[in-house]
Amino acid sequence: MIHFYTNRELSRRLEINLARWKRWSRSFLPPDPLGGMQSGYARQYSYKEVCKVYLGGFLLSHLKMSVPESQEVLADLSPWLKKNGFFDMNGPNDGKVSPHIPSAVHRLYISRNQATHNKAAGFSYLIRYSVDRPDPNSEDDRIITDIIRDQLLNAGAVDGIAFLKDPFVLLVNLTPLFESMKRRLVGF
Repeated sequence: MIHFYTNRELSRRLEINLARWKRWSRSFLPPDPLGGMQSGYARQYSYKEVCKVYLGGFLLSHLKMSVPESQEVLADLSPWLKKNGFFDMNGPNDGKVSPHIPSAVHRLYISRNQATHNKAAGFSYLIRYSVDRPDPNSEDDRIITDIIRDQLLNAGAVDGIAFLKDPFVLLVNLTPLFESMKRRLVGF
């Protein structure tokens, strides 16, 4: 069953000021097709829309990006987020996580591109996640190896290390951010 959320419900569950949530939703979502400000119909949000507004609001409030910058980041990352299950309530594998393999922790690094004469300034992204983590119950805890994989989006850098040398890179811990949001929505 698909669950839809209202502004008041989301504001209460996510502990975000109602006026702030409405402002974020107007910034990051298209106009409500079922009504306007005066229609008397409360906007309802799907889980995907909640995710977009929540991430956009995080970029605004915590990383101090402007609304147009946050909109650009959301537009750039939406296909990747959808493909990797962040817009799905159950996650990429229908919520079935093996008890022996911890779920991958995705970290998003954002870098501003320099504007050139033929290209507007934009953003580059590095998504870094663990592909193999040690078993937390193993008896040998002296050596911990964490095999990570890097994925570059819109980047001119050759690899993740070159990307991370930029002193103005911003970091978003995607997995904890979305898990925290999901816990608040479901467990309230």
